[in-house]
Amino acid sequence: MVIVGNAWLGAMPIYTLAAVDPELIPPGLKTVMLASDVSVMRMLGNEAVSGAFVTLDNALSVNTFTDGDYCIAMVLDRSMGADAVMVQNDWQPQAKEPITVGLEDSTIARYMLSRWLTLHDLNMTDVTTRILLPTQHLDAFSERKVDAIITYQPFIEKLRESGAKVIFDSSHPDVSVVDILILHKAAWSRAKPLVQRLKQSLWPQALAQLQEREQEFWQGLIELTGSSTEELEKALQGVHFVTRSEQQSALERVLQKDMPATANYLVASGMHDAVVPLTECGAME
Repeated sequence: MVIVGNAWLGAMPIYTLAAVDPELIPPGLKTVMLASDVSVMRMLGNEAVSGAFVTLDNALSVNTFTDGDYCIAMVLDRSMGADAVMVQNDWQPQAKEPITVGLEDSTIARYMLSRWLTLHDLNMTDVTTRILLPTQHLDAFSERKVDAIITYQPFIEKLRESGAKVIFDSSHPDVSVVDILILHKAAWSRAKPLVQRLKQSLWPQALAQLQEREQEFWQGLIELTGSSTEELEKALQGVHFVTRSEQQSALERVLQKDMPATANYLVASGMHDAVVPLTECGAME
C-alpha cells in the first residue's frame, strides 16, 4: 500500500518515523512525500497509489472527479493557524490596485484565497494568481514577484524569517482546514490491516516521539522540514495532531460538520457544480 502526501507539517510525523525507525514500518506499507499538492492529486487521479494524506477539500475534489472512488481511513490533524496568507511587510491593500498572489494549483490554496478575499471585502477581479510550488515561494517573495503568498507550515516560518507577515490564517473561526488519510475503495480490503496498524500503533508512536522531542526523531524532523529548532517549535504551535483516542470523535466531526460545510462552500464558490461526499472506509461492511 503506497500512500503519498505533500510536505505539509501535519503528515511529517509518519514520514519521520519511517526515516528514523524503518524497521517499525510493515513491509506492505510505503509512505512517500511529494513536492506539492499537484503531484499528490495527479497520482490519485491516475490511480497510481492506494491513498494519500490530503486536506478535506482536496479529498472532496478527487472524490468528485472520480465519482466517489475514495473513502476516509483516518484523521491526521487540524490546522489552527498553520495555513496562511502572507504578504510583504510593507504591503497594504489599495482600492482598485491589482494584487498578485502566489499559490499552489490546489483546492485548499484556492479555498484560503477565497476565504481571505471574502472576509476582508476584497474582489477576485483585482487578483492575479501565479502558480508556484512551495519550494518556489521564498524566491518569489524575496524577489517581489508577488504581493502575497498562500502557504502552510513549515514554509510559513521560512517566509517569516525573510520579512513576510501573516495577515490571514486557518485559526479564523470561519475557516476549517483538516487533514485526512483517504484510500481508494478498491484497495480497502487488502489495506485494512495496514491502516489499523497505522492508526493504532505507528501514528501513536510517531506522536509520542514528537511530544517527547526524542533526539533522533526530532533531528530527523528538522532535516525533513529544513527547519531550525526555533522555526519548528513555532510551526508546531499551529497544528493539532489527532491522537488515537480522538480518532472516532474527530472522524464524526469531519463527516457531520466539516464535510457538509466544506462541500457547500466548494459549490457556492464555483469550484464544483456538485460535490460527491466521502464515507468512512469499511462503513458498509
